[in-house]
Amino acid sequence: MCGIAGYINFNKKQKLEFSKNSLIELMKNRGPDFQDNYKFIDKKYDIEFFSSRLSIIDLKRRSNQPFKFQNFVIIFNGEIYNYIELRNKLISYGHKFSTNSDTEVLLKAYIHWGEKLVEYLDGMWAFSIYDLKKKIVFVSRDHFGQKPFFYYRDENKFIFGSEIKYIFKIASNKKIKKINYDKLKDYITIGYRSIYKNNQTFFKNIDILEPGSNLIINLNNKKIT
Repeated sequence: MCGIAGYINFNKKQKLEFSKNSLIELMKNRGPDFQDNYKFIDKKYDIEFFSSRLSIIDLKRRSNQPFKFQNFVIIFNGEIYNYIELRNKLISYGHKFSTNSDTEVLLKAYIHWGEKLVEYLDGMWAFSIYDLKKKIVFVSRDHFGQKPFFYYRDENKFIFGSEIKYIFKIASNKKIKKINYDKLKDYITIGYRSIYKNNQTFFKNIDILEPGSNLIINLNNKKIT
């Protein structure tokens, strides 16, 4: 289990002011072995990724996240069960590897297949890839939703995390903590089955990426598809 979090801020005049150390400390419950962040400042936007790692595959520092290669950055929570087979396939296509991790396989698979990489994956995952070439952020959640991916969005911001409290820490905005009473009512009357009924959470302004779903955030025009 690892923790991931991050934000895209299109409002250059209004910075997201929060304690990065406090966020990283908050994320240690999901990954005590290594914590780090990556920040990129563009003329149109600021973007930052945070990762808290529980080391399972390739325990060396070379596999720590955020993992960077050329013009790509990934943060990833989960495990790709067929990463060795995918690694061998990618090697046959000419790709080279510097680690033995499934994280690097995941990123190289994106470089090779683009958004279609999820068609080749067997496993559980929630990840976010920053593609500096295309100027997009690609996020994905596994088919059965075993790994969580919560997010908040408005006209200027996209904030995400493995846990809702990470979003609260980054946003520092009480408005996003509004209770979703419809969801609460469903839970009280229907029970746990209502939790996965749709992409809503117990907070009105925070959604969860549905199982088997992807999002593409276009950093040029703010569109999310």
